[in-house]
Amino acid sequence: MSLVLDTPLLSETATVCRVSDLEPGWGVAALLDWGSVALFRTVTGEVFAVDHRCACCGASVVARGIVGDRLVAGVRVPTVACPLHKHVFRLDTGECLTGAPAALPTVTVSVDGDDITIHRPSSV
Repeated sequence: MSLVLDTPLLSETATVCRVSDLEPGWGVAALLDWGSVALFRTVTGEVFAVDHRCACCGASVVARGIVGDRLVAGVRVPTVACPLHKHVFRLDTGECLTGAPAALPTVTVSVDGDDITIHRPSSV
């Protein structure tokens, strides 16, 4: 599933979907006026948003990535692997865990009841 949103030009926030719209363990792409984001709901119920473009190759494929988790310093962290080159990124920080030089930009998300709102990054 992909979402195309009609938000005001360069709006600071956009309510993109409901938590119940996101299947746990899968990604959804949302196209906004300032770019595209990949939204994820983990099997533990957390919601994350990151840039839909892979930090390594630039392809808009991250929402189709493999969602999971990795053990980092004794703590399980949510991850997504790019479906093209399998680089694994933390969903909470964007850090690449497989040695790629670039991090995946994260997007601030807020959940109010069932509504998911994303906040436009200041760099856009």
